[in-house]
Amino acid sequence: MSIHEQFAEDLALYALGALQGEERTTIEQHLAGCAACRQELEQLRGDTAYLALSASGPQPPQRSRQRLMAAIAKESRRVEVPKHAFVWWPVLQWIGAAAAAAVVALLLHQNSELKQRMSAMKTEFARQHIQLERANRVVASFTAPESQQITLVAAQAPPQPQGKAFYLRNQGSLVFLASNMPALPPQKAYELWIIPTSGAPIPAGVFKPNAHGGATVLNPPIPTGVEAKAFAITVEPEAGVDAPTSKPIMVGVAGE
Repeated sequence: MSIHEQFAEDLALYALGALQGEERTTIEQHLAGCAACRQELEQLRGDTAYLALSASGPQPPQRSRQRLMAAIAKESRRVEVPKHAFVWWPVLQWIGAAAAAAVVALLLHQNSELKQRMSAMKTEFARQHIQLERANRVVASFTAPESQQITLVAAQAPPQPQGKAFYLRNQGSLVFLASNMPALPPQKAYELWIIPTSGAPIPAGVFKPNAHGGATVLNPPIPTGVEAKAFAITVEPEAGVDAPTSKPIMVGVAGE
């Protein structure tokens, strides 16, 4: 068999684009220097084009079909799978197993992290629940109807009158709480006074103690912005007066 006959057998596969690798390189090198094979290749490509048109276009010449099929029939060789392809199969199996193991390890790690987070959340919830119960107990001590409110006093002396003023001068807001105040004579009341840093005392409300000596004054009508040097209490007529008519029975200096 001549060299042209040898390559002629491969031309049909080359025309169909079925040659790859070294065989394709070899025939392309031969075609570069063989005009007869190049002409044969062009004829085979023309025959292939005719066959492609046979599905939807005009019927190609019968001789073209027969010529191409005869050329393909000469190619009786089997396409062999390179031996090295089977060498990679165990490697691919190992890679697949390693990937599966990595996925399982990742899922186990995520599951462990999720369990740790849930455990931490349970611990935090329990801690907050304990704090909430303690806060509820404190609130209940003040607000529950059955709560006992007991005041402790010195056992050797009667309790002394006391008063506490909460004053916001920039808002003209005043809350005064008194305890252990003695009972008053008829038609008399206690009157609270703001002693400013300069000027005359400013009346800050009148009050009478209850049976236990307690009393409260809430936001009496007073001017805004007065700087208080002290607070004082005098005994005055029930309606109150604009200026003290008696000596103070209680005095508290601001800042002490």
